[in-house]
Amino acid sequence: MSFELTWEPRGVYRRYWGDVSMAERRRSLELICADPRFDDLHYVITSYLDVDSCDISPAANKEIAALHIGPSRTNPRIRIAAVVTDARIIQSIAHFIGLEMTSLPYCIFPSVATAREWVSRASGPAANRSHRL
Repeated sequence: MSFELTWEPRGVYRRYWGDVSMAERRRSLELICADPRFDDLHYVITSYLDVDSCDISPAANKEIAALHIGPSRTNPRIRIAAVVTDARIIQSIAHFIGLEMTSLPYCIFPSVATAREWVSRASGPAANRSHRL
């Protein structure tokens, strides 16, 4: 597995590393959504900083975006923060956001610290839907 999940009081921190397959992306999402803490989740921070390669094809993005539809309706208060500096992954996340399969706020940050600032300031889905800082 090229990921780890760290549950926090109001969220989960997911860290990917190495070569990340679509199966691992799917599995990490399944583990988050199946966890009993999911209903109380306010944020997911995902770090891609240690990723060497990642399945970021348009088909993979469509699949993972579709898998977000149900969970986003079950818990619409979740905010998603991606921590990434790799231009290819940033472009892939922008594609994911552009698919508009979920209305969850989704932002891209260059560091975990800035992502944490954003999720700590956020109070709900009415704040900015998506942007890149």
